[in-house]
Amino acid sequence: MGFLDRFKQAFGSKSETTDSNETEYRDPLEEQMKKEHASRQQSVIDEAMAELEGENQQLRPEPVSDSPPDYDVGAVEAEDLLVEEGTESDHSLFNIIEHESVEEMGDHLESVTILGDLPEEVEL
Repeated sequence: MGFLDRFKQAFGSKSETTDSNETEYRDPLEEQMKKEHASRQQSVIDEAMAELEGENQQLRPEPVSDSPPDYDVGAVEAEDLLVEEGTESDHSLFNIIEHESVEEMGDHLESVTILGDLPEEVEL
């Protein structure tokens, strides 16, 4: 068995000896950075608390629904959606805006150039 013991010692796992002299690296600026970080956090907290405790808090107005009354029918139950109506509504004619003249719409097309295969020049 002497050969096997020597073989195990040579190729087996060796017990690792730990160096008690090893020390973990400490950044010399670590304490300063911790203090600066804590002061930044505290300033953010103080600003937020001052904002919350302030007297001139303006409440945001609730968004107003801009849906046209023709489309909006109010609250609808699920059963109402499953009922087939005899008359289907034609929504293509709702909210049509008719302009009497082009001048009402403005002159935003004055500087437009037309590109393409046209037989003659087009004026706007």
